[in-house]
Amino acid sequence: MLKTIHLQQNTLTPEIELLICCSRTYLDEKSSITIQTLLQQAQINWQYLIEIAAYHKVLSLLFINLSKIDSQSIPSNIFSSLQKYYYINTQNSLLMAIKLLNILNIFAEYDIPVIPFKGPILAITAYGDISRRSFGDLDLLVHREDFIKTKQLLMDKGFEPYADSSEQEAAYLKSLNILDQEAYLRSHWELHLINRQEQVTLDVHQGVLSKKFSVPYSSEWIWEDTKLISFTGKQILSFSAENLIIILCSQGGKDCWLWLNRICDLAEVLRTYADVNWEKIWQLAIKLKMTRMLLLGLSLAHHVLDAQLPEFILQKIEGNSLVKNLTLEIIIQLTCNLPNTAPQSQLKSILFHLKLIENPWDKITYCYEQIMVPTIADKSFIRLPKALSFLYYFVRPVRMIFFNQNIK
Repeated sequence: MLKTIHLQQNTLTPEIELLICCSRTYLDEKSSITIQTLLQQAQINWQYLIEIAAYHKVLSLLFINLSKIDSQSIPSNIFSSLQKYYYINTQNSLLMAIKLLNILNIFAEYDIPVIPFKGPILAITAYGDISRRSFGDLDLLVHREDFIKTKQLLMDKGFEPYADSSEQEAAYLKSLNILDQEAYLRSHWELHLINRQEQVTLDVHQGVLSKKFSVPYSSEWIWEDTKLISFTGKQILSFSAENLIIILCSQGGKDCWLWLNRICDLAEVLRTYADVNWEKIWQLAIKLKMTRMLLLGLSLAHHVLDAQLPEFILQKIEGNSLVKNLTLEIIIQLTCNLPNTAPQSQLKSILFHLKLIENPWDKITYCYEQIMVPTIADKSFIRLPKALSFLYYFVRPVRMIFFNQNIK
C-alpha cells in the first residue's frame, strides 16, 4: 500500500490505515492481516473512524470488511451503528434503483436515448452489489440536442430545476422564463432537478465535464462507444469500460479528489474490467487532452488501493513529475488526521484544475470562464435589469474575492 509514493507508515494514524484497508470489495491476505493486526494491537478511536468513513463516503465498505474479521476488538455499539447504517443505506439504494428504472421507462416511452451512470449502475457493475456503494442522487447523460427537451419532459413529470448550493440560487433558477432557462441550459453541461414528492434528485448531463476545462465539449465520443447491460431485468445503455475509466478520472479531477470514495470507484472498475484496451484508453486521453487527469486518477488508485496497472501506464506515471507530486499531495490530504470539512476555496480548486489542463491556451480560457463569466450564484446575489446585465462581469470577480476571504 502506498508503494512508490514514499509516505512514511508512521505518518498514518491507525484509523486512516484501517479505513484504507477496508475501502475495497476484495481483501487480499496482506490487507486482512493488516486489519487484524490493527484491531488487536492499535488503540482505535472508533468515533473518529466512523466520522472519517462518513466524510469519505465509505461506511458500507467499512462495515462489510469489519464484519468479515472475527475480532472482539470492535465495540458492540460501534458494530451495531455500522450495521444499522448499512441496512438503511441498502434500503435507500434499492429504492433509488426502482426510481431510476421508472425514470428510464419515461425516456423509453418518449424515445429519448439516455445513459444512466454512477449511482446504482456503478454499484452493481463495479462493486458487484448495490449495498456496497453510497449515493444520494441519480445521474443521466443525454444527447446535447435532447437536453432542453429532457428538462421539459421531466418538469412535466413533477421535477423542477434547483441549485445544489443555496435556496437563493434555486429560487432564481425557477424564476427564469422559458427562453432564459433554455439560454442557461445551452451554456451548461448539467442540470439539477428534484422531484420533492418522489424524494429523488437528478443530475441530467449533456457532457461529462464542464466546458471550463476546455476538453471537447461534445459527448459524441461516449455515444459512439456504448454497450448494453442488464439492470433489474431491463437492457440499458452503459459506458464502455475504457470510457468509464476516463470519465471517473475526469470526475475525480473536477472534485480535486477530496474523497476516498472517488478513488474506490476507479479502483473497483479497474479490478472488475481487468481486460480493458489500455492503448485505446491512452489514445483517447490524448485526443481529449486529458492525459494528466487520467494518469493522476490511475496513480491514486494504484498507490492508495493497490489497483493493478499495465507497465507502460506505470512508466508514464513515473515519468510525469507533476502527476507524482499531485498524487503525494492528495494522499497527504486524504490521510491527514482530521478531514477538512470546510468548503474547498474556489481559488484552491482553480489552481488545482489549472495543473491538470494541458494546453496553455486552454488554461487562459479556463481562467476567463471561471473568474469572469457570471454564474447563477452571482445573478441571485444581486438582481439587475437586463439593461445593466453587463455589470455581472464585475460582480463575478468581486464575489470570488469576498468568498475566498470568508472561508480562509
